Amino acid sequence: MSLHESVRQFCSEIGKDPLIVQGAGGNVSWKENDILWIKASGTWLADAGDKDIFVPVQLDHLTKALKNGDYAVVPQTATSTPLKPSIETLLHALMPHRIVVHVHAIEVLAHLVRKDFDHTNYPALDKSLNSRTVKYCKPGAELAEAVANQLDGTTSTRVVFLRNHGVIIGGDSIEELSKTLHHLTHFFATPAVSAQISTPDTSLRLANGAEFNPIGLAKLHEVAITPSLVDRLTDNWALYPDHVVFLGPHPRLFESLEEAKSSLEQEAELPDVIFVRGLGTFARETMNKAKIAQLICYYDVMTKLNDGAQLSTLTNMQISELIDWDAEKYRRGLNDEK
Repeated sequence: MSLHESVRQFCSEIGKDPLIVQGAGGNVSWKENDILWIKASGTWLADAGDKDIFVPVQLDHLTKALKNGDYAVVPQTATSTPLKPSIETLLHALMPHRIVVHVHAIEVLAHLVRKDFDHTNYPALDKSLNSRTVKYCKPGAELAEAVANQLDGTTSTRVVFLRNHGVIIGGDSIEELSKTLHHLTHFFATPAVSAQISTPDTSLRLANGAEFNPIGLAKLHEVAITPSLVDRLTDNWALYPDHVVFLGPHPRLFESLEEAKSSLEQEAELPDVIFVRGLGTFARETMNKAKIAQLICYYDVMTKLNDGAQLSTLTNMQISELIDWDAEKYRRGLNDEK
């Protein structure tokens, strides 16, 4: 099997595991000669086996710019294509490994959002990974520079933890990457605590005809019903980029359907999803697969934070940077029909 085929198969497999990849999140690349093949912005790793989701980028162009400290360099595609390279292409060019994987694995993410996260706090972590930790930065040039400052130009650092974001893994074979990913997800694994919740049997219809119906996945109603999760909803909503990009800067939590109706009927732009304390989670038909994937991700992370740990949330300025960023508007737009 060629490298191209083995990477596609790997991407398809991890892309279908919501504990590793959520919707359009994450990206994978491999280097061949002077070409960096990178997942296109807005595409899904789960589609790797059926669709052309990778874009060829001129690697030497990026490498020269990055060596000169030009982190604002724009990737140049090697062929004509309507697809755009991933927002995080520079991270893949910086990592000197043959194959690079960047994912938002739930087990790891549940630690990365903790206020005190640093890989040095986990002495039992495999030392051969030569891990590094990078503070939260806006994806793109800012994050690329922060990661570059942690690398030494060799392949010794195989794992870079991105606080409030995800993990980057470098390696020379799919087997090596799979082994590292397996190690990390098992090392950081935390039992989830959840409750049996029934789906509400009521809906909300506004005067303009818009409807909010109970979300179809029963466990997502826990977010609005379980007291500890409702507290997290209020205090710890904006934890990592994809959550903010697809679900908005703030949660819409109401005390009752009546309060929700009264408030929402005064608004020109309606949210995709609302939470009613003690009742459940309600969504409009605009709540597409990409957004549901992010809400499931949030639930999966929250149910693994059972020790009352303090979390690090994105600031209002960091949130605004993501919401108003054209690159993220483009990625979000590609997923509107998902």
